[in-house]
Amino acid sequence: MISRHEAGASMQQIAHELGVHHTTILKRLQGLGITTRYSKLTPAQVHEAAQLHKDGWTLDRITKRHHVAASTVREYLLIRGIELRVRGRKKLPSCAD
Repeated sequence: MISRHEAGASMQQIAHELGVHHTTILKRLQGLGITTRYSKLTPAQVHEAAQLHKDGWTLDRITKRHHVAASTVREYLLIRGIELRVRGRKKLPSCAD
């Protein structure tokens, strides 16, 4: 199970192979101390995520660093009162001829 998870198999795939529910796989991996994208952040990780966001990192980049879902990072940042940036590229001012 661990080697399949580390190789990139989804919890759904592993659960299907083992004939169990995907939440069983999630609970067992987390019980073994293995970080999954459904894991929670520690207070130190929340502090780091807040600083990285302030430094210009995107939520996507922060989630990849901490191996959690974007909604997890977003929730923690909002709880800390951090204003999230608007998604997408900034529009450049138009040139008036």
